[in-house]
Amino acid sequence: MADMSIVEEKLCSSDFSYLQPYFYRHPYALRCELGIGDTDERYLSNARRRAMEIYNILFPHGADAVIFNVWLYDYCDSGEAESAQYDSEEEWRETVEYRIQCESERLRFVSEYQMKYRHRAIRNLETYDPEEESNRRIRMICYADDVEFAYQELLDRQLEGRGYDISFVSFANECIFSVYDDRGCDVVFMTHEKMKAFYPLLQPYFLEYDAEEMQKRYHG
Repeated sequence: MADMSIVEEKLCSSDFSYLQPYFYRHPYALRCELGIGDTDERYLSNARRRAMEIYNILFPHGADAVIFNVWLYDYCDSGEAESAQYDSEEEWRETVEYRIQCESERLRFVSEYQMKYRHRAIRNLETYDPEEESNRRIRMICYADDVEFAYQELLDRQLEGRGYDISFVSFANECIFSVYDDRGCDVVFMTHEKMKAFYPLLQPYFLEYDAEEMQKRYHG
């Protein structure tokens, strides 16, 4: 653990939950706006452009790691005859097929990264409802090493709402870059010094709604 950066050490600990909303859960976080424009096309185009610009500011040499929040639901733990909840056999069969499709896509996506990158899984992470025992969350950390991530594809997944809570990590800059969707993103720093260093670089992208709070954080 002594050779790890601050951010890697935290990510490798199950005590570091890293749940949304990141900006309000971490004192050294900054919040940026992505989608801007009066048409759907311009809005998404600006979201992609601004996300890439922020990525290049934080990761001039590429991200050191990406993290995936992998949510697992234990369908076998309900104990109920769930078909009784549906009005027709066709409806509940469609639900079964949808579950299979979602789980297959999740497995394919995660397995692809497990096969390609050195990785580490952090289990027993906090969930939003600790009383809901069927829900579990695993953080998978994939290390870039000498293999570059397909960061544009991963960013597009998040912007389009097709991601798995994907975030990018810089060990040198001690930060995590998390895109929610095409509306905005958070950058979580591990230290006040790093946040202050990147504050002026990210300021043109700040979400006006949280500008006052970010200014307070800057001044400590």
